[in-house]
Amino acid sequence: MKKRFIPTLIALIIFVILAVYSNKYEVEEILEPGEVKPVDLVGCNENDIIAVSFGKGGKFDLKYELSSDTSKIVVPAEYPCDNAEAFGIARHFAELKSEYLFTDNATDTNVFGINANSPSVKIETTTSVVELTLGNKIPVGTSFYLKKTNDPAIYIVPAHIKGSFEKSLNDLRNRALYFEDFGTCNEIKYSWGSETFSLVFDNKNANWVIVDSEYSSDNVQIANLINNMRNLRISKFEDGDISDEKYELNNPDLEISIKNDSGKTYQLKAGALQGTDVYVSSDNKTVQRANHLKVDELRLTFSDIRDKFLSTLPFNDITEIEATDATGTIKIVKKDKDWLNGEINIKESVVKDIILALTRAKVTEYLPKEDLDNVGLNNLEKCSKLILKTKDNNQTFWFGNVEGIYLFIMDDKELIQIESSLDKAFKKFTNNIRNAKIEIIK
Repeated sequence: MKKRFIPTLIALIIFVILAVYSNKYEVEEILEPGEVKPVDLVGCNENDIIAVSFGKGGKFDLKYELSSDTSKIVVPAEYPCDNAEAFGIARHFAELKSEYLFTDNATDTNVFGINANSPSVKIETTTSVVELTLGNKIPVGTSFYLKKTNDPAIYIVPAHIKGSFEKSLNDLRNRALYFEDFGTCNEIKYSWGSETFSLVFDNKNANWVIVDSEYSSDNVQIANLINNMRNLRISKFEDGDISDEKYELNNPDLEISIKNDSGKTYQLKAGALQGTDVYVSSDNKTVQRANHLKVDELRLTFSDIRDKFLSTLPFNDITEIEATDATGTIKIVKKDKDWLNGEINIKESVVKDIILALTRAKVTEYLPKEDLDNVGLNNLEKCSKLILKTKDNNQTFWFGNVEGIYLFIMDDKELIQIESSLDKAFKKFTNNIRNAKIEIIK
């Protein structure tokens, strides 16, 4: 019985394998009545395409070559090509299929709008060349007539392909001002009107240093500057000469120079406005246009690049703190490891809180000492103040008006707009000292 069953089982397995194969590979797609099987018009995938050309009447005056690294335009001249655009067009044609076959043998293509004035595209692969010519829109619907060279048929194709036949040189050009990453930057020279400064990167401390300045830098702001300049794009191709005075680039409004650790320098000059654009040059030769809002993101003041947190005397070095408000003046002194207000012990956490509040409140702007009347700092004798003292130095902060989420304070050098959380911390500090539990130190 078993011997008879084995041949039957083998035959069943073979039948199943043949059934699966025939269903997957041999069966034609079943079409609805009136439907025509779509024709793959180019017959390749996008990765097979090595070049695409555009023109009319068999003459192609625009061509680009595809590369996974950087595609390039080669006709009418060599330019960097926008890779996303290049591969997007290639994909459109690789995926192009006819909606249906209008006629399999057209004797007069002019009636379909296919002639020497019709847009043509040539798609080159490593093994073939396919030329397609787009005709008129069909009388009913949005689709278009299309013909392949050396094929007498007229096909109907979807309307979306029309845009891929109408590419210009400027549509294909890469709009980036810089075609590579800047790498690890270590030097910046900056000039915008009266705002001029230089920065160098301190590798040891991983920090940007403002040259010839006592102030610390805002590393986030500087990183944004580098990134925004690197990503600046051309809004319109001008291809002008920088020596032309109309661009105002011989004496630029904005000039930035960034050097990396390989010694390569990237520069930007910005000149005159032209509508919503600014004339710019990245090579000190050719002028292009960039959107003025994007260029404005590069315009920084010295205040912008400074650290946005106050620098205070080291906490462990502070020996005395004096605070004055409308109620009066209080003073705490450090004796050994204790903080004392007279004979009252003050918790170290209370002292730490005010120092942390000073160092953690974010500065929104550094300002010159002008218009102090408007910010409540015109009469310092009537202002609240906080004085930090060490054996060698004193540091004073005067408190002015609170305006919404901002507080105006002043030190010996400048007016500062800072988060109003510092005002709340100051009031909490003075309140905690005045209400501290009495604990006589014996």
